[in-house]
Amino acid sequence: MSIISIEFLIFLGIVLLVYYIVPGGAQWVVLLLSSCCFYLFAGITPLIFVLATTLAVYAGGRWMEAIREKAESRKAAKKNMKKVLIGVLIAVFGTLLVIKYLNFITEAASGLLALFRYDGDRPLINIMLPMGISFYMFQAVGYCIDIYRGKIEAERNFFRFALFLSFFPQAVQGPISRYDDLGAQLRESHSFSYRNLTFGAQLIIWGFVKKLIIADRIAIPVDAVFGSYQDYDGTQILIAVVLYAIQIYADFSGGIDIVRGAAECMGINLTENFRRPYFGNTVAEYWRRWHMSLTNWMRDYVFYSLALSKLSSKIGKWGRKHLRQGNLGKQLPSYLPTFVTFFLIGIWHGAGWGFIVFGLYNATIIVLSMAMTDVFAAVNRALHIRTESPVWRVWQIIRTFAIMVIGKCITRAVSVTAGFDMLGRCLGAFHLSGLMPRLCEMGLDLDNWFVLGLALILFFCVSLMQERGINVREKTASLPLPVRWAIYMAGILSVIIFGVYGVGYDAASFIYRGF
Repeated sequence: MSIISIEFLIFLGIVLLVYYIVPGGAQWVVLLLSSCCFYLFAGITPLIFVLATTLAVYAGGRWMEAIREKAESRKAAKKNMKKVLIGVLIAVFGTLLVIKYLNFITEAASGLLALFRYDGDRPLINIMLPMGISFYMFQAVGYCIDIYRGKIEAERNFFRFALFLSFFPQAVQGPISRYDDLGAQLRESHSFSYRNLTFGAQLIIWGFVKKLIIADRIAIPVDAVFGSYQDYDGTQILIAVVLYAIQIYADFSGGIDIVRGAAECMGINLTENFRRPYFGNTVAEYWRRWHMSLTNWMRDYVFYSLALSKLSSKIGKWGRKHLRQGNLGKQLPSYLPTFVTFFLIGIWHGAGWGFIVFGLYNATIIVLSMAMTDVFAAVNRALHIRTESPVWRVWQIIRTFAIMVIGKCITRAVSVTAGFDMLGRCLGAFHLSGLMPRLCEMGLDLDNWFVLGLALILFFCVSLMQERGINVREKTASLPLPVRWAIYMAGILSVIIFGVYGVGYDAASFIYRGF
């Protein structure tokens, strides 16, 4: 069931009705049963996978808790708990590796596999990727690591833990929640709140606008150009490349808005996943704003673990001894964890060389920017650049956006070489003469380009207001009732009238759905 379908809205309405009718202590049961039904809409396979993950992680969590309670010393407890944790990690990530990455790995190693008469054109496995598998598996692993670190206690009630992993609003799009945040909210009772309902509806409508009016409309020229870029000139390719960066943001953030809005209708606040990433003035800041639940997960469970390891400690000692000038000696221990973290972020997004290159590309830029901090500061002083000025801030935003557009182009192109070829054509065959007719060659007529332009202006204005500290949702809710509802109805009618639908175009396929 797609979360932008009429079926989902009807399903959500029924769930909310039952949710607020039953006693508060039984609300979590309604959510658990609703989540099971939601997975069943996609078939029995997704439910089996999430159930198997739930059983394995629940058992591992309880086992580690029992070890901690019975151990004579903290050191002994940690040693035995670590064995259980490793077992759970192998089970969870092993399953994810086989389902999501095995075919890519075997294709990359096709030369070796040919020795065993492996047919490289035939995938080793042919299982449809279960809905939201990367989201709930990372959520499950974070839960186990938090138990091992003593941050939380293992949940004793299996069914409450099952709800934590399967909570249906976040099944398709995430975010990757933490148990100490979401678990507590799912256990609590929630009284009906008109404010929660209207604020949740606001987010849902805005998510539909971003997904159906912006992202799905952009998808038409993007698919056309990326599918056969040789048929287009550099200007058209550049427009498609830039539009793709906007498309994936509108698509993913729109889905998250729908998810968070549905949860907010129930009085449950899911973690924020986007904070206007294209207003970031560095690549590092971009990643602190983009897919924040994934970035924070990687920071807490991968980067810090590596940065505090014995290997990093040895690298740090060597750096401080031999690289005394500047910050390089101090920064050196963080370079390897940065590359590993972004390599994993890259392959999390997809099993392909483009995603690996994308991850390492971001890591390289971040590491170079760290290493060149003193150089950049000296250049700014020499050129008398006022780094606190608005003009410099705008330049940083444009520069960072351009860097990210290049990386995203590589992930979207049919191959890494095709991605670089497209970027080269943008520079070598760029001209603005006769642009309007050439825009219409990309799959949208002038009317649709006009609608897209207005929608992007609205999107930018709302984002700019939020970036300047204006709470748009509170502002909207404080307007007089007729004005407020006129805005809501305008949003709904805009989706109905200007949303992209049509034969052969599947508006229900979110870019991030397969993750």
